[in-house]
Formats: sequence, structure tokens, C-alpha cells
Amino acid sequence: MMRFRENAPKVVLVTARKEHEDQDKAAIARQRLALGASFASGMDAFGYLCANPCDLILCDSNIGDMDSRSFLRLLKKNATLKHVPVVMVTAENDRNAVLDAIAAGCAGYILRPYSVDTFERHVGTALKLTTFTEIEEQQISDAKQLLAMGRYDDAIEEFEEILALHEEAQQYYDMGCRYLLKQKYGKAIVSFNKALKINELFAEAYQGLAEAFRGKGDMEQYKRFLKRAADTYAQFDRLEEVKELFIDILKVDSTAANPFNTLGVKLRRNGDLQGAVRAYLQALEISPSDENIYFNLSKAYCLLEERDKGMEALVTALRINSGFEEARDLYGRMAGQPWTGEGFDDLVDKVGRSREGSGSIVDL
Repeated sequence: MMRFRENAPKVVLVTARKEHEDQDKAAIARQRLALGASFASGMDAFGYLCANPCDLILCDSNIGDMDSRSFLRLLKKNATLKHVPVVMVTAENDRNAVLDAIAAGCAGYILRPYSVDTFERHVGTALKLTTFTEIEEQQISDAKQLLAMGRYDDAIEEFEEILALHEEAQQYYDMGCRYLLKQKYGKAIVSFNKALKINELFAEAYQGLAEAFRGKGDMEQYKRFLKRAADTYAQFDRLEEVKELFIDILKVDSTAANPFNTLGVKLRRNGDLQGAVRAYLQALEISPSDENIYFNLSKAYCLLEERDKGMEALVTALRINSGFEEARDLYGRMAGQPWTGEGFDDLVDKVGRSREGSGSIVDL
């Protein structure tokens, strides 16, 4: 009889096919993991998981009462279960099925039939994701203890140390998008999960800072960091939404020359100008000589009232293609004169002086 190592990660298996259940149970045993329970029904598994925490969920595409993506989304809506990694173990090799699983928040995707090495690698990666922010989570816990003890300055120092890596979440998210574009789905899954874990950690740290400053009687700082916490939680949701939007683009247009540009247009139309700028900058990493991307970037900067950056992007578009009629028209409205190839620095200075204090540069 197989003996599990002490404190072995506990796994819950969800599949409606007996042969898959037998295969997966054997793989779990080989990895010396602890099988908590096995279910053929998504709702039965969900009910069990709500009362019995585990370290990993293995989910087949064959579930009796719902599709696997619905089961994933059900877990992600539960505050207790949303952090438990879910690895899909499925025979579905269709590209859109993989993209759907990533959009729903899976932590790994194992194709049947799988080898021992493949199973071990994917399960190991998923379990590592749960400990990815372990040190920072311990810092959060320590800071909360200091907060409860009334040691507000020490708590603030701990929270601020966590927030020192503020750009990291966005970097992992951008990396995930690039991996998706290259169809490196495993790496995309890991990158997206890291981005979301860090972002949620930051939101907790901002909330802790708010409480610490309230304890010190500084209500201005309390309100400031409470707002930062709310903004970060909102960004957490935005990253999920944008990821799904990006996946939708790849699903309907797998031959798109540059889906980051398409994503930027969608985000700009939805009012997410900062997100649009990031998407356009990503697009330029792939297509650095595309005048259309520079033109779109210019419009986004204009709407953000960043005049110099808007003009710089527009001039770059026209230097690439001086016959670009839409860019020439926008240039005429911004500069108050036709495009002649005049020096960029003089143009930016002229636009800045003529439009200073006038609100949005042009009607876009």
C-alpha cells in the first residue's frame, strides 16, 4: 500500500469518466500526493470543497452536471476557494478550449494521455504558485499583528516594504499576454496567476496602511490609502477582464498581425485609456514600424491630455508614412498647420504653448 509523505499536498479530483479517474488516481499516488476525494459532479465537488479545504484540484473536461469552465468560474467566485489552484486534465487539445480554460483561471493544462514527467511538471508548477508570495504574505500577517498591537509605525514600514515592488504585477500580466500571442500557454498561465496574486497582495497592503494611519489619527492618509486599496482591487478585476478580452480577440482572429493593437482600440473605446496605452506600447514591441499603432497611441495620449507624448507618437507615424491622411488631419488640428516635416521639438513646444490650459487637445 502506498504511504504518503507527511504533510503531502491534498488533492481533490473531479471527473465523470471512470477510466480517467483510475488514471489520475494512479498519477496522484505516484507523486505521493494525498487524495482527499473524487467526484463525478461539479456541484458535489463544490459542496465538499466549501467544507474541506485542499491544496490542489484536478479537473477533467468531462463533468456530469456542468462544463469545466463553469466549474472553474464557480470556484473563482468563492472567497475561500478562489486561491486553490485548478489544473485541467483533459483530452481537449483544441486551441479555443485551452484559451477558455486560461480565461476561466486554470493553473495548469495537462493533455491526455500524459506522461509521468508531464503530470509531475504541471502539478509541481501549480503547487509552487500557491507559495509564490509566501514571504510577502507572512509580512502581511506580521504587519497586521503589529497593527493589532498598536505599533503603527512598524506596521507601516512592513506594508510599505511589500509595496516597493509595485510594477511587478503589471510586468507579469504583460508577459502573460506575450506568451499567449506566441501560443506558449503553460507560461502564459503561470504569468497571469503570478500577476493576480501580487495585485491582490498589494490591495491588502494598501488596506493595512489605511488602518495604520487611522490608528495614528491621520485621516487624510487613511482616506488616501483606502482609495488606493479600492483602486487596486478594481485593477485586479480589470486585469481579469482584459485577459478575457485579449483571449476573445485571439480566438476570433488567430491570424491577427498584432492583437495588442486591436486590444488597445477596444480598451480606448471602453474608456480605459491607460490600459489602451499599455496595449499600444506592447503592440510596438512586436511591430515597431507600424504607423497605425503610433497613430492610435497618439489619440490615446491626447485623450489623457498628455500633449507632448501625443505629438511625439503622431510625428513618428508621419515620419514612417508622410501620406497617412488621418494622421495628417490630426496633426493639422493639433499643430494648427499642415504637416511639413518640421522639427519635433519645435512642434511640441508650439502645441504646448498654444493649447496650454485649453483642456483636451482635439476632438477625437
